[in-house]
Amino acid sequence: MHKKKLNIAFYVSGKASRLRKIIEGDDRELMSSTRLVVSDSMKNIDLSVTLKGTGIFFNCFEYERLKGDKKRNLSDKLLQLFQDHQIDYCFCFGDHILKGALLELYKNRIINFHPSILPSFKGRNAIDQAIREGAILLGNTAHFLTEKLDGGPIIMQSVIHISKFESEGYDAVLDQQLVMVKQIFDWISNGKISIADNRVHIKNVDFKSQVFFPGLQ
Repeated sequence: MHKKKLNIAFYVSGKASRLRKIIEGDDRELMSSTRLVVSDSMKNIDLSVTLKGTGIFFNCFEYERLKGDKKRNLSDKLLQLFQDHQIDYCFCFGDHILKGALLELYKNRIINFHPSILPSFKGRNAIDQAIREGAILLGNTAHFLTEKLDGGPIIMQSVIHISKFESEGYDAVLDQQLVMVKQIFDWISNGKISIADNRVHIKNVDFKSQVFFPGLQ
C-alpha cells in the first residue's frame, strides 16, 4: 500500500512535555510530516529555538489573554492556522475545550490524548480521579475530538497496572502516549483507519490475541 504524505500539527498546553519527548525521540518520518506546532502557553516559547531550521511553523500565545469567548477564539485561531498550513491531522495535547467550525471542518481529523481509560474519568486530573476511586488499571485513550467532552470515537487505548505508576510516577502513564502517537500516525499514513456507526475500524489488526492479566510465577 502506498503511504500517504500527511501534513501534521500539534496543539499543546502546559509545558508540552509529551511533544518535547517526541521531538527528542527524533522520529524523522513523523517530524518531517509536522508542519505546525501551536502552544496556548508562553511557557513553551523556548520551542521556537528547538524548532528553528526544521521547517515547522511555531505559534505561541497565552490562552488567558484571549478576549471574549476564549474557547471560540482559540478554536477559530487554530482553524485559521490549520488552513494556512494545509494541515491534514492534528495531535491534540491541549488543556482547553475546542468548539465551532474547527470541529466541523476537521471532523475525525483532530486526535486527542486523554490520560484515562475512557469512558471512565473524563475531564481534568484524570489520573488522580482514577487513583481516588481505587482503580488498579491506569491508562490513556486516543480519540477523535468532538463537542462531547472526552466522548469522540476511540482509536486506541493503553493500560498499565497501578504498581508501575507507584514506582515511576505520572510519566509511567503519560509516556505511553508517545507510542500511541507513532502507531496512529502510521495507521493514518497507510489509510488503515475508517469510521462507521461512530466506531473506529482499523484494517488488518488482530485484537483477539490480546488480554491483560498479571504474570503468573
